Amino acid sequence: MSFIFGAIAVFSYAPFHIWPLAFLAFVGLLWLIADKQKKKAMIIGFSWGIGYFLAGTHWVYISIKQYGEVPTPIAVIILGLLITYLAFYPMLFALLLRVCDSFAPKFSIKQLVFLAPILWQFTEFLRGYILTGFAWLELGYSQLDSPLRGYFPIVGINGVTLILTICCGLIIYCLNMLNRPPKKHTIGAIFALLTIFIAPISFNLINWTTIDYSRSANFSLIQGNISQSLRWTREQLNNTLQTYASLTKQNLAKDKIIIWSEASITDYEINQQSFLQFLDNEARAKNSEIAVGIIDYRLGNYGYQENPYIYNTLLVLGGKTPYQYPNTNRYQKHHLVPFGEFTPFESLLDPIAQMLDIPMSSMQAGAEKQPQLEMKGFKFTTAICYEVILSNLILKNFTADTDFLLTVSNDAWFGNSIGPKQHLQMAQARALEFGRPMIRSTNTGITAIIDQHGQIVEQLPQFQTQVLNHKLSPTTGLTPYARFGNFSYYLIISILFILIFVKKRH
Repeated sequence: MSFIFGAIAVFSYAPFHIWPLAFLAFVGLLWLIADKQKKKAMIIGFSWGIGYFLAGTHWVYISIKQYGEVPTPIAVIILGLLITYLAFYPMLFALLLRVCDSFAPKFSIKQLVFLAPILWQFTEFLRGYILTGFAWLELGYSQLDSPLRGYFPIVGINGVTLILTICCGLIIYCLNMLNRPPKKHTIGAIFALLTIFIAPISFNLINWTTIDYSRSANFSLIQGNISQSLRWTREQLNNTLQTYASLTKQNLAKDKIIIWSEASITDYEINQQSFLQFLDNEARAKNSEIAVGIIDYRLGNYGYQENPYIYNTLLVLGGKTPYQYPNTNRYQKHHLVPFGEFTPFESLLDPIAQMLDIPMSSMQAGAEKQPQLEMKGFKFTTAICYEVILSNLILKNFTADTDFLLTVSNDAWFGNSIGPKQHLQMAQARALEFGRPMIRSTNTGITAIIDQHGQIVEQLPQFQTQVLNHKLSPTTGLTPYARFGNFSYYLIISILFILIFVKKRH
């Protein structure tokens, strides 16, 4: 049962969007562990985690097997180890919940509504932090189409996940009291549940930010659609450059902002100086600017070195000052993906990295806080690929004068799976949280324009070489989340923590 409850949660996320199943999944987990012995609760939590992460992240297998080029049995083992590792966090949650039985008795308000949401947030924090974290599929993302979406601009993704788990606790408490005489606590729980669901209706009517119609940006998002199996081969490089250059030249125009995808140039920046200068001159001649994804290899004092500084970079060409390496109008990816971009505990785990043989897997992290990218007078808070799911990282780089959110990615690693759809859904959440339009340019899809309400305005089909042209105005003003950050989220957690220790009056 726990495995099934965990697995069905995947259908609450993109591309399925059946949001009530997230409630069913977590209600099922809580119901099964609320009165169990510690050992059995741990097994149930672990089984739930296996179902949840197997269904939700099985697509990682594509990058391991097809592009990591390892034998099928080894790929299955690596995927199994990843899922097993992730399942330890729901197991830890189950254990902690039962350890606290002495002051939060089974099926009580304290256990289900106060303690469980705090412990779930704690274990999710650990999942997103240890080994740089893997914060994929936080429960709150499933609620972008539910009444709870109104909470995103107020409390952010962590707050929405917290509110969802509180609701699940209230549901179980009410269900558990069905066969008992009604008590004031039961009536209060029902009232609280209804209030949590009804309140966002009024929030959704509030425009936290305002569209500045006096300004508009003309975007061309280049979806080169270069196959992952070919991208990093030397034979493909010239074809890739020609594809992007041709599509760009067709769309150069006055005041045009052209966005390429992550690492669209599969070579070191220092090796492509003549090509970049050519692009820079072409863009300036047409009064356009181009954001180009590339790998920045910083040469040492004696040229190429054994342990170089390599950055996953998005740089801007066509500005007022001619391009000269290294120009300052650039963003360097801060949050790197383990094994894909760096090897954690390299002395211990390097054999795994060598086995996967993933290109550009020895990178350095850029600064956590970086200046906004600027193009045609507009300011962009930028994230590369995985970073767009990290709300706190966006928050640290977001400023009141940010015009747009910008993310570039290469989801070709995951083929025609649900992974890129989930990734797009998380980008939608960022737009809703900050009340800013999100510009998303990718290699094989899903390239999209997302408005300040988190709704997709326009998108390109996957696996097609196309250009998305769209004229868009920025927004001004701040959502409560953009203004106060996680203050409301921590306030709710603090109140829950205090209520756990409030003694019942006799």
